[in-house]
Amino acid sequence: MEGVEKHSFSFSKTLVTIVFLLVIAGVLGFAWKIFAYYQDFRSGELVPIASYKSTQATTDRLIALARAGEGSGELATEDDPFFGPVDAPIVIVAFSDFGCPYSQEESYALEAIARNGGDEVKVIMRDFPLTDLHPGADKAAMAAECAAEQGKYNEMYSILNKTSGEFTEEGLLQYALAAGVERQEYLQCMSSGFYENEVMGDIADGVAAGVTSTPTLFVNGVKIEGAVPYGILYEVVQSLAE
Repeated sequence: MEGVEKHSFSFSKTLVTIVFLLVIAGVLGFAWKIFAYYQDFRSGELVPIASYKSTQATTDRLIALARAGEGSGELATEDDPFFGPVDAPIVIVAFSDFGCPYSQEESYALEAIARNGGDEVKVIMRDFPLTDLHPGADKAAMAAECAAEQGKYNEMYSILNKTSGEFTEEGLLQYALAAGVERQEYLQCMSSGFYENEVMGDIADGVAAGVTSTPTLFVNGVKIEGAVPYGILYEVVQSLAE
């Protein structure tokens, strides 16, 4: 009887071990898929059509709206940082908040669209810091503008969108230095408060255009709210470029 009990205990232990290993394997497999998706998303190498079959109706609707758009009008400013060629026929105006996780998520799609859009797409970055939700986001926006003065906006934009969203004076300085700015020039720019009015102007224009949350995009003047997947943006841009 004792031998049977030992055998039963051993079998149960083996079964538990097997189940545990299967669970671990499943978790690792899922983590790998998420990592692979993240890498593809960042690089802009997602397959645009196959990856978003379930959103085709949404994509078609956005394409129709964007085609009917009358351009980005006054939202397409000339003094804000942008990605892509200056005279691109397709203009995306993005209102975002460096402290917003959805804006951070969308930043990868916007960078990829500008990178893969050739001469067709210009992405204008405008600030809409929601400081009640994300304290210091206005300072982060100003820091990005100060970095832009030194030709380092792209680097600063990328760094700020990889942060935890907590922006202190010292933290922003370290991000700026990592982006390659000259320390004293950056400090003078920030202490002057020169870009405070610029950021407030972006907020005012956003409110006037109906922006209530971030990110909000205007594709050829058509408002699209929320973090739009790269695949959908890709299809919209490709359709407009035809």
